Amino acid sequence: MRDLPAYVVIAAMTIAARLPFLLRADRFFDSDEAVEGLMARHVFQGEHPLFLWGQRYKGVPEVYLSSIVFRFAGSTVVALKAVTLACFVVFLCLNFRLVERLCSRSVAWMATALFVVGPPSLVLWTLSGSAEIVMTLLTGVVLLLAVDWWRRSSASSASSTRPLVLAGAAFGCGLWIQQYILYYVVTLAITAAVTTPRWREMVIGRLRDRSLAWLRPLLILLAAIATLYALLGMVAFFTAGFDIRVAGVRITATHPQKMWWIAGALAGLAIITAAAAIFRRQLIWPALGFLVGYAPALLGRISNHGMGAPIARMDFAALRADLPDITGVMVPLLFGFRDPAGHATVLPPFALVLALLIALSCWSAWRRKLMPFFHLLLFVAPAMFLISGSYVDVQSYRYLMPMYAALPVVYAIGIDGVGQMSRAAGTACLLFVLLIFGAQQIDWYVRLEPDYESRAIIACLDRAGIRAARAGYWLSYKITFLTGERIIVAPSDGFDRYAPYSERARSAGTGDLDACR
Repeated sequence: MRDLPAYVVIAAMTIAARLPFLLRADRFFDSDEAVEGLMARHVFQGEHPLFLWGQRYKGVPEVYLSSIVFRFAGSTVVALKAVTLACFVVFLCLNFRLVERLCSRSVAWMATALFVVGPPSLVLWTLSGSAEIVMTLLTGVVLLLAVDWWRRSSASSASSTRPLVLAGAAFGCGLWIQQYILYYVVTLAITAAVTTPRWREMVIGRLRDRSLAWLRPLLILLAAIATLYALLGMVAFFTAGFDIRVAGVRITATHPQKMWWIAGALAGLAIITAAAAIFRRQLIWPALGFLVGYAPALLGRISNHGMGAPIARMDFAALRADLPDITGVMVPLLFGFRDPAGHATVLPPFALVLALLIALSCWSAWRRKLMPFFHLLLFVAPAMFLISGSYVDVQSYRYLMPMYAALPVVYAIGIDGVGQMSRAAGTACLLFVLLIFGAQQIDWYVRLEPDYESRAIIACLDRAGIRAARAGYWLSYKITFLTGERIIVAPSDGFDRYAPYSERARSAGTGDLDACR
């Protein structure tokens, strides 16, 4: 309760900073967001989706929140994006508490300010009707708070079970929403290894103490097979791989990401096996917490008879070909030196200031022996992004947006380090970074043009009396949502997410919207 005034201030300044963009919500609204809005409308019609339409991954808890808001405020673009903003405010309050516990109150305030006055990419995704980024940040901060709660509690206390149950539930829920939560889990594992002295000897000792020495060969075998698959993935990544037959058995290694996923699964199995052997009963309740959080995904996949997200493929040749776009467009998009439409914002040389600040933050955290989670996440997330082959085009920067769970905190630690040497210099550094992000936001804001195309198409369809048609994916569901399903436009290309719309368009016999463009 002592932090309640701080939470009120955080909520007020976040809403004030986002309100100008929220009032122009229809100017950065796309079909992916429209799909979630349509799903929210259908909840009170008896549809209860667990995944985004047409998928067996990407959980949608925000759809149910939006449906409640729609019930009372109407199903508008502003209402849809306001739900994401509300979830972002909750995240900021929880994150303030987390950073205060791990660093200091001053760092928590600076990090919050940098979250609020963030680059355009952060503004976009904290107002997106497709709220996967904000929901990942929210489940991630709950996971981190639970782990910190457990770390501070007595290991022998019965109350230490509760934070682990909460951590398990947060992990399960995050994994249902999107696989981004694995960034957190891997970073937490590395943080534990880095901050726990002689952890290897401790694990081996506990296995021996519990008369489980027989388990050590099994763990070594799993680790060896995982290493083999990781090496095969490296071979497939840097070469064309191989597809051979040995004694009539076909052996292939042509998909690096599949090899690495198998290696990761085996490594995870080894870690879970060792943990279960060491802690035994202590892991029962956290495992049940995970199952509760992940239950929607399990139910969805059982009912749909399908697995999760498809595995992308990328090798070294493709990465090298895409490198100019990655470094010249995607990375500037991520850090705000290009707006979400790809236009340049403030002078790119200011990126050197942020790079120096990150380096200074790493040095300051090491000197002050702070928990290195936030700094490690900045390296783990890009590494996992590249290993998973998630890059498709420059808009794939969204898969790296969970880095913003760490970036403002890292900046704040660096600024705090400057402030410890000179308060005036620290204040100037904070103001300068805020001005960079503020200028980026202004550059994007003034370029936000009204959605003349959608308005003209809707007016054209109304004049022609057309109530069902077909169009490209990025226009179809958007028109359907904006008209309140008075006009149904099904996709003529891309992924067909909702069969009833396509059936209605086919039965109407109308063509594409070329005449209305």
